[in-house]
Amino acid sequence: MEISVRNKYGWELYENNEIQLWFSGYLYGGLTVRDILVELEELSCNSKINIGALSRLILNMSGHFALIAKFSNDSCFLAVDKICSIPVYDAVKENRYAVSNYAPYLKKIFSMSDIDVSLKSLLEISMSGFSIGNKTIYRDINRLTAGECVLWDHGKRYKNYYYTYSPYQGSLNNYTTLKNEFKKICLESTKKLIDSVNGKQIVISLSAGNDSRLIVSCLKELSYKNVVCFTYGRRGNYEVNTSKRVAESLGYKWIYVRDSIRKKRAFFKSSIYKDYVKTFESYASVPNTQDIYEIYTLKTRNIISNDAVIVNGNSGDFISGGHIPSKLDTKKDFINNNDIDWGLFLNKHYSLWKKLRNSLNDKIITSHLSQAALERLKLKTGDKVSIYSLMETMEYMGRQSRIVMGQQRSYDFIGHEWRLPLWSEDFLNFWERVPLEYKIGQLLYKDAISENNWGGVWKDIDVNNKLIRPNILRFTRFCAKVIMLPFGKKKWHSVERNVFVYWMHPSYARTVTSYLKILFDRRGEKNTSSWTADQFIERNGFGNVVSISRKIRSLYK
Repeated sequence: MEISVRNKYGWELYENNEIQLWFSGYLYGGLTVRDILVELEELSCNSKINIGALSRLILNMSGHFALIAKFSNDSCFLAVDKICSIPVYDAVKENRYAVSNYAPYLKKIFSMSDIDVSLKSLLEISMSGFSIGNKTIYRDINRLTAGECVLWDHGKRYKNYYYTYSPYQGSLNNYTTLKNEFKKICLESTKKLIDSVNGKQIVISLSAGNDSRLIVSCLKELSYKNVVCFTYGRRGNYEVNTSKRVAESLGYKWIYVRDSIRKKRAFFKSSIYKDYVKTFESYASVPNTQDIYEIYTLKTRNIISNDAVIVNGNSGDFISGGHIPSKLDTKKDFINNNDIDWGLFLNKHYSLWKKLRNSLNDKIITSHLSQAALERLKLKTGDKVSIYSLMETMEYMGRQSRIVMGQQRSYDFIGHEWRLPLWSEDFLNFWERVPLEYKIGQLLYKDAISENNWGGVWKDIDVNNKLIRPNILRFTRFCAKVIMLPFGKKKWHSVERNVFVYWMHPSYARTVTSYLKILFDRRGEKNTSSWTADQFIERNGFGNVVSISRKIRSLYK
């Protein structure tokens, strides 16, 4: 048994005579890490170290965290929270097993090389930016999934999914009752946030959308004063103007980090960014590049307090129904698990590169998705499941807990605590009980927010009023669109992606790669993650996303 923990980036060691406990994250409800240590010791003394008892302990913990515990009998327990906000890994090879909070440690411990790589996991990351289930690109390294815990005891591995986000439990049908409960949860979650920071400065990444505005307006409603809002992007973009109006209306300090193509591109080429990527290499997902340049800029300019707690709006849009496909046939509510149609899901989450969407690759991905769904939801042959809830559960397990949660690593990197109030247990429990009809188009979410109008910033300030700036770019794009009309929408969207999106993005996110690469690329990129996926493949020595697809094809000839 080998435990190799990096005591940095939020991880600390707590111990007594019987147990070593490595912990990262934060807890709500008055529970402390020392309390957990005591409970683990009691289980150890009473010879109750089993996966069932340990799962119940983790299920009752409120907050966002990860932990690794080593007992005196050489048993080891590891767990992540309900959304896997902080990653943990284990590996087993040739009757040896090891645990770590940093995947490259495990690769080094077992001297893994290219022969240990899973080509299919590389394909998953090439198409989506993340691997399916607990896989990494190395067959013997596992990354715990959201709501999972593992006990290693006398060389045996016991795992349990102690929690799975299950939005098929819709039980509350009274719309007014739901809105009242939503109001209560919003204020209670904000109160927990306030209590947990002990008066520290709360720094809000404030956009033009609903989610971050909801958090900051609730802070105002509860009269918390030590709040700073920041936003970023190119000059004149809609995010900047809207967030400034919101912050000023609430009476909070507002900071603008102006993005420029030259400076941001230089950052993505710098040793600082390379260090960030290396520091949080997971072998299971691409790095999240949102916020990293801007939050690093805030830190180096000493604009925010050294002990500030950073908060963002993840993931209010997803959990409230914002990712339910508009083309979903809601009348066909249930399907047999033997005949799951993953088409809409592939289009949304596995289409980073059009070049990779072929029948063979799609078949491999759908097979892996079905296998993961059957295991996680404990489905049996012939069971029926709502296609909408299946897609939300799989996105929760996949993109949300892999890529979106990666945004927290930028805060870890600069040495700041963070909170995720919209991912609290209260919100999870609430939204999985809301019927589909109230989540489509975020109906309940938007209605409840507008009616409460916390801070007075919901009636007169538009949400996501997207305008193209500067005007010269707007005019040039319009002219190009007129010229491309005879060639159809698909051809126009291809031109738009290759020529204009680099300059149009509110925060110049595409500067993670060069404009020339995008301009002349014919693989059909979708978004910024397309390029971070391509860079992931190249950085780990496997060519590019197309070469992975070719190797897959050669295996099936």
